[in-house]
Amino acid sequence: MKNLKKTDIKLSAPLKASFWFMMCVFLQRGIAMITTPIFTRILSQEEYGITSTFSSWQSVLEIFVSLELASCTTVLFAKNEDKKRIISSAISSLELIVTSIWMVIILLFIEPISDILGISDVLCICLIFSIMATQIIQLWMGYKRYVYEYRGAVGVTLLITVLSSLFGVAGVLWVSPTAKSRLIPLTVVNLILGVVLYIDIIRKGRVFYDKNIWKFAFSYGIPLLPHYISQFVLSSSDRLMIGKMCGQKEVALYSVAYSVGSLIGMFTYAINASFAPYQFQHIRSKEYKSLARTANIVLIFVVFLLIGIMLFGREIIWIFAGDSYFESVSNIIPICLGVFFNYLFQLFARVEEFYLHKAMIAFASMMCAALNLILNYMFIPIYGYQAAAYTTFVCYFMFCIVHYLFYKRVLKIEDCGEKIYDMKMICLLSIFIVTAGIIITFIQNVLWLKYAIVVIVLILLFIKRKVIIAEILI
Repeated sequence: MKNLKKTDIKLSAPLKASFWFMMCVFLQRGIAMITTPIFTRILSQEEYGITSTFSSWQSVLEIFVSLELASCTTVLFAKNEDKKRIISSAISSLELIVTSIWMVIILLFIEPISDILGISDVLCICLIFSIMATQIIQLWMGYKRYVYEYRGAVGVTLLITVLSSLFGVAGVLWVSPTAKSRLIPLTVVNLILGVVLYIDIIRKGRVFYDKNIWKFAFSYGIPLLPHYISQFVLSSSDRLMIGKMCGQKEVALYSVAYSVGSLIGMFTYAINASFAPYQFQHIRSKEYKSLARTANIVLIFVVFLLIGIMLFGREIIWIFAGDSYFESVSNIIPICLGVFFNYLFQLFARVEEFYLHKAMIAFASMMCAALNLILNYMFIPIYGYQAAAYTTFVCYFMFCIVHYLFYKRVLKIEDCGEKIYDMKMICLLSIFIVTAGIIITFIQNVLWLKYAIVVIVLILLFIKRKVIIAEILI
């Protein structure tokens, strides 16, 4: 512990903040994963499907309700010294007004809206309150990240996660095994903390309205709506379409498989928190060889994690959801492959971001989102909810291809002189993980063969450990 404290003291504020924010993600996702087996075993598949539908609608409605006004905060922080004024006057108060208008609309038309969303009136009200609260919480957290005040952010993250999980579990155990008993406590916790944090923001900023900042927020956030909507379509629309075309039971089956396949997202999110700034720095300094080598190491790490999830998908499903969800095991492999290409495209997209070619990002997002909707509409009615996993994989693969083409175009436009990434290695890793996915499809139920492969790989890693460590540390 003494060594850890000494190390923490020596780290710079940005490094300490990055480390603790990554720990936040791990703890938040970790607690969520611990409680998932409880909810999947206590709630019926229909009720668990409703919680997934609620979460999906929250993701898409946050875009429309908030108008993505908060997307401008980083730019505003960079251009202005009075950061507390920005977050209090420009964003939090503006978001509160916008979400309040939407709340009135939803309350006036509660019945038709609840029918459209496929959830009850009570959950519709929870939805708008939850969106309002989470917007304030995210703004407060964003400010803390920017100024490297990680202690308060870590505390609030843990408080929200622990309280919502505890009250949610208590609700389904002792009140009723329904989606309402899971979601109402979550909404109440977010709402209370949202009110407390908004009071803290206004008390320190002491400004409610600023014409210039509000104007900038609208002009910056609204043009980005198509991009954010497209991202939602790619990540969450499949569950909504399954709910409409198949039913809530199928949503639950697909959601469990999607959660298992996306476990790697916890790691990639944490990796990106530190790797994205590293990428921008090396692109700026034109240290392409060093960047390509590090990108290869990260990709290899991601590939082997995903292969592990594909190989032991059946066991993970059993731990997290139980025997009744075994039907969803077949979805894990295409979902994992989609996760890989979803991570891979970000390497190319960050080059586009660095050179401010945002139109390319938006175009790629909208094109692949449209493809996803069309494929889901065509194949879910024919092949059932399982089709969504394969359409998602195909769309992320196409997304990656399109971004690679745009990446090459940016290199030409900006006259970078050489390729930034090692495309030969990227292609080999892509072929390797797709091939591994195909092989695992046929051997995932042959237990002796799976465990024999794991033992052989562990022995090889142990034998070659010095070479591997040297490669990573060079």
